[in-house]
Amino acid sequence: MRFSIVLAIIFAFACQTQNKSNDQAENASETTVKSEQTAQSLPSKSEGNLAVENEPCNAEVCLQLRNHNPSNKSFEIYMVNNVSVAGFQCDLPGVGISDANGGSLKDNGFEASNSNSRVLAFSMQGKIIPAGTGVLTEISYSESTDEVCMTEIIFAGIGGTKLSNDIPECLKLN
Repeated sequence: MRFSIVLAIIFAFACQTQNKSNDQAENASETTVKSEQTAQSLPSKSEGNLAVENEPCNAEVCLQLRNHNPSNKSFEIYMVNNVSVAGFQCDLPGVGISDANGGSLKDNGFEASNSNSRVLAFSMQGKIIPAGTGVLTEISYSESTDEVCMTEIIFAGIGGTKLSNDIPECLKLN
């Protein structure tokens, strides 16, 4: 009987200590996630009309059109993703797309295809783009209007789940 009481007391203490450890770990995890989300913001740019304030990323995927090169007829899609990305699609009205290449797409083995106004990218091997920041891809174009905007944006996560994303500002081309 005495052994049962001692065992019950030890069990109660062990559960209570474990709960405190779990609470501390959860609080530390929440603090880390909040710090990482605050730290992951779109960088400011200092070149002429490319100046953009730092903006916090309040979606799973945040985007920015940047680094327009008029002589090469190209610009970058910059991405801050708080979760892994398994595929994406978007329309870019304002340009006739000739190619989508480089950046995280190329680095992670994604295949990108495009029509005149749409880009579609995913990995046939099921690879992902891990959470992080960087150039998603560089878009080359043949003809353009005064600006390009990103519309009909779809990002997929692992297992095909739809990810939330922001809608970036349009990029002036002239």
